[in-house]
Amino acid sequence: MNRRSFLSASGSAMLVAHSPMLFATDGMPENPLIMGDGFRINSSLSQSKVTIDPGLSRRQWKTIIAVQDHLFPSEQDAPGAKEVNSQAYLYAVLSDANRDDDDRQLVKNGLLELQDICWQQYKKLFTQLTAEQAELVLREFEKSPDGRPWLMTILGYIFEALLVDPVYGGNPNGIGWKWLQHQAGLPRPTMETRYFLL
Repeated sequence: MNRRSFLSASGSAMLVAHSPMLFATDGMPENPLIMGDGFRINSSLSQSKVTIDPGLSRRQWKTIIAVQDHLFPSEQDAPGAKEVNSQAYLYAVLSDANRDDDDRQLVKNGLLELQDICWQQYKKLFTQLTAEQAELVLREFEKSPDGRPWLMTILGYIFEALLVDPVYGGNPNGIGWKWLQHQAGLPRPTMETRYFLL
């Protein structure tokens, strides 16, 4: 089964697509977030009044992006994490002051544990690993009590970015919908009618 067929048939994808609590994304600056050294997280989300700093360093964001790209890589006929704007989408979610702190803490703690495994096994950062090494590290991390929930959380936000209406910052130009041959429901939200503004 290819990735498109899996996602089309997946009940979890439908849950993600229709769960409004999962789409609290009012935390991304209007302009691209530039974290120094040319590192950027791009987003089309407009700035909200209720944002907080998710508390992650540039190195940690680079690790998240590398994990997202490993879990959901770009393919010739399928968008990957990068194309669905999953990095910026996750930043927006973690920056939303109206969300409880559980996901922020899970992401932070998981990054620390993941980096510990990388260092123990290879004396490298995750971003310095080969694809084979990254796979082995993630498989080892998955066995830990916090590893599987962390990976599922990161993967869940990738799926949200794939399926969300583009007005919320993921799925630019409906790339995920086009790939899945999904017809969005109407009427679609505008920037002024996003659910958290109502």
